[in-house]
Amino acid sequence: MKSNKLIILIVFALFFASCENELDIDPKQREDANVTLSTEAGVTNVLRGTYSIAANGNAYGGRILLYADLLGVTGVTATTDFRWRGTFGELRQMYIKSMLASNVIIDGTYSRCYQIINASNTVIDNIDKVKDPDKRAIMIGEANFLKSLAYFDLVRFFAKPYESGKANTQLGVVIRPNAIYDFSVDLSKERSTVDEVYKVIIDGLNLAYANLPEENSFYADKYSAKALLARVYLQQGNYAAARDAAHDVIENSGHGLSNKYADAFNHDTDQTEDVFAIQITKQTGVNDAVTFYASEDNGGRGGDFSIRDAYLAKFTDPNDDRAKFNYVNPANDRLLTLKYTDQFADVGIIRLAEMYLIRAEANFQAGTAIGNTPLDDINILRTRANAENLTAVTLDDILLERQLELAMEGFLIHDIKRTKGSIDISDEADGTSLIPFDADELVFPIPIAEMDANKLITQNPGYGQ
Repeated sequence: MKSNKLIILIVFALFFASCENELDIDPKQREDANVTLSTEAGVTNVLRGTYSIAANGNAYGGRILLYADLLGVTGVTATTDFRWRGTFGELRQMYIKSMLASNVIIDGTYSRCYQIINASNTVIDNIDKVKDPDKRAIMIGEANFLKSLAYFDLVRFFAKPYESGKANTQLGVVIRPNAIYDFSVDLSKERSTVDEVYKVIIDGLNLAYANLPEENSFYADKYSAKALLARVYLQQGNYAAARDAAHDVIENSGHGLSNKYADAFNHDTDQTEDVFAIQITKQTGVNDAVTFYASEDNGGRGGDFSIRDAYLAKFTDPNDDRAKFNYVNPANDRLLTLKYTDQFADVGIIRLAEMYLIRAEANFQAGTAIGNTPLDDINILRTRANAENLTAVTLDDILLERQLELAMEGFLIHDIKRTKGSIDISDEADGTSLIPFDADELVFPIPIAEMDANKLITQNPGYGQ
């Protein structure tokens, strides 16, 4: 992949607002939008602007990773792996499992994801302005990848989890199949089912895979789409499809594992392990994962999210590089991850190590050995980390390896939900107490702004109407 970086500019006069919130557009802005969408250059700039929207801190610039960790731990007990000590009340609501529909941070992420979807739909709706068929296909592929990525996180955070073997008719999120240009009309619409949303995601990623090239600089390429498909299929419990998608990426993408575990993090140009990363520059913003996970000296807030002894105890080999991939913030003695120490580093969304873990788990669940045995795939990662190889693996071993390899990268609550786990909120006074994977308090509320604007939408249980 090319190492040069494009500073993404949004030159489109209509800065997309969520299709779930009204936006007043004066006549000049409407005229500018019409002019922009009448040219190939204008439609191309909308696509580049979509990446810029995705790079915002309250989307894939870092916070979506943080949310998965905050929902997966609790402030009630010291038995969980990580701790939140930040002063953001809206984020603390996720940590203590007491979210409000008025939470402005949740509202911001909801709106941002729909901005990504609306901008992507705008590219697709106006793709006829692009005359070169090869360029047209690539742009269709990128737009479908980006909106599938946004829908996937919307449905995972704002809906009850997908459960393999069930109809999944529980409410998902609103599907917007076409671009919205006029926000003054009534856009009310009920949420589609979780199953219907997953179908949109999978169809979009398959279309992206078919249209995208194998190499596409730092933009989404064919194997970005296939890697995200592997993640989606794993979330569904579709192990054969997850296995095959992950295997395709491992064998055919040209990506490889970094020589050292540390080399997979803190870089501002794509490295061999990056299947897809969000580009951050000094001109476009900062890495918001750094904001919440790093010390002040490394560009963060001092380590709002820190490591507890319970996580370190999961490492049985003292030579495992991943067990030592942390540092103590001298300002407050908090133990912090070394994964986020450069405020202008790219935000890794998919790296190849995850594909090995998906293939291992999916092969184990399916009783197959496509590409490799589960044991060998796990030992490839352990060898890279200088950890002693295992002689056999169970499903629990594979799931533990995910925690050792991917901790604080945006997987925690999603793995708890797909494996039907729970969160321990026990204390000495009340005894054992667990929050189950499908609890109401592990689902984000539909924001008040959306409830006010959308007359047909249903609120999630536990948040009123």
